[in-house]
Amino acid sequence: MLAYGDSPFLDACLASLDAQSLASRIAIATSTPSTFISRAARDHGAPVAVNPRREDIAGDWNFGLEAAAARYVTLAHQDDIYARDFLKETLAAFAGSEGVLCFTGYQEIDDAGKPKSSKVSKTKHLIEWATLGARRIVRGRRLRAFLSLGNPLPCSSVTFDLGKLGAFAFSADFASNLDWDAWWRLMAAGETFLRAPARLVGRRHNALTATAQALRDGTRAREDLVMFRRAWPRPLGDIIALAYRAGC
Repeated sequence: MLAYGDSPFLDACLASLDAQSLASRIAIATSTPSTFISRAARDHGAPVAVNPRREDIAGDWNFGLEAAAARYVTLAHQDDIYARDFLKETLAAFAGSEGVLCFTGYQEIDDAGKPKSSKVSKTKHLIEWATLGARRIVRGRRLRAFLSLGNPLPCSSVTFDLGKLGAFAFSADFASNLDWDAWWRLMAAGETFLRAPARLVGRRHNALTATAQALRDGTRAREDLVMFRRAWPRPLGDIIALAYRAGC
């Protein structure tokens, strides 16, 4: 689990990981060690790995992948919570398949952990339904279509098969869309994604999240433009980016 600062939602995230129907190893990776994080880790029996190089989000995420020391790794985000069968459904998707990662559906939640809906989440769910339908194995043109209209695939819903990913790493060229960039590079390399469609992750959006900060300081808008220009011819990409920003 990726911990940054002293999040009021840290304990709820760890509790949801503890409550999985299949047991797994839970570890915390952080570049901001604190008494708060250490106490939460102790309460849940989770070891803490401290990144000695506090550089950027990509560095923290890559450190988390390395610190997990496992084949299948989920970079759980401290603001999110996980349904009891998240791990069970994810590992079932990997069984007998060649995908390098598996992602699940997600539900937006409020600060109390209750389901809610927003224009952004509705749009992303619509993109997923329109491009993927009920498919559980996604690759090629369909995967490209899924990733071309925004970033509907949150990193916290993804479990990586590091045995198949090889030298994969998140790019420090991005501060907000580093996950979208990663999915795009894997798609372009011809990799297969697996999908467990049920909404098994509860995702929070509030003023405390890194996404909210990226929206406030303009980072998100700049990086969205880069990604849309990668997916579409420049004039069309600029128009889609403008419409996407209006929806956020």
